Amino acid sequence: MIFAPDCLADRRILVAGASSGLGRQVAIQMAECGAEVVLAGRNEARLAETLSAMAGTNHRIVLADLSSVDAADDLVKTTVAAVGPLHGVFYSAGESALAPVRTTKAQHLEQVFGAGLFGAFGVARAASRKGALCDGGSLVFMSSVSATRGRRGMAAYSAAKAGIGGLIRALAIELAPRSIRANAIAAGAVVTAMHDAFAGTVSEEMVGNYRDLHLLGFGRPEDIGHCAVFLMSDASRWITGQSLAVDGGYTAK
Repeated sequence: MIFAPDCLADRRILVAGASSGLGRQVAIQMAECGAEVVLAGRNEARLAETLSAMAGTNHRIVLADLSSVDAADDLVKTTVAAVGPLHGVFYSAGESALAPVRTTKAQHLEQVFGAGLFGAFGVARAASRKGALCDGGSLVFMSSVSATRGRRGMAAYSAAKAGIGGLIRALAIELAPRSIRANAIAAGAVVTAMHDAFAGTVSEEMVGNYRDLHLLGFGRPEDIGHCAVFLMSDASRWITGQSLAVDGGYTAK
């Protein structure tokens, strides 16, 4: 444990996209820090796996499809009605679709922008309403180095993540009178099941070249978890409207 086990005590935090990957890891680490966590996602069995790995017994599961603004908005409203006002939301739902611009179809954009940007906007819209998020709360959205660095085949994904950057900057201004912070984590390549699946489709040379772009190598899920806990805690009370690069030095070049 890097953080005090009670640094998030007495806080209700919604983790959207908690069924796997970074969302699962963040939920586990926030529970270790004393938070009461609401796990949201589409797959009940996988959410149950996340729940079984968490410390504490005061957590719950909410099934939700986050692929639209209204669905994500409804998730927050339903959660608040069940547990009371939230102290924070961590949003990591979304998908990627690797395709050059010339072959990108409307269905690819709907897939990437659905949960990745529209769902995030729906959560932000609901959380901004009085009574949904406690004053002094924190909103943290997953973004990516792709928001500011271009790569072949990543136009749709890059555009969605750039949208997250614009969202949190405007949110920070709107919510500042209530001392609610809005930030994003701009992650580099982190070794998750999704990362491994992608690596299995390309050559070892390509994986090695991609790793070399990160000065400190690929990240681990807990690297993102540490940043998420920090942004959710009082230690980051003076940080808002920022996309924090947690990327092993990828954007330093």
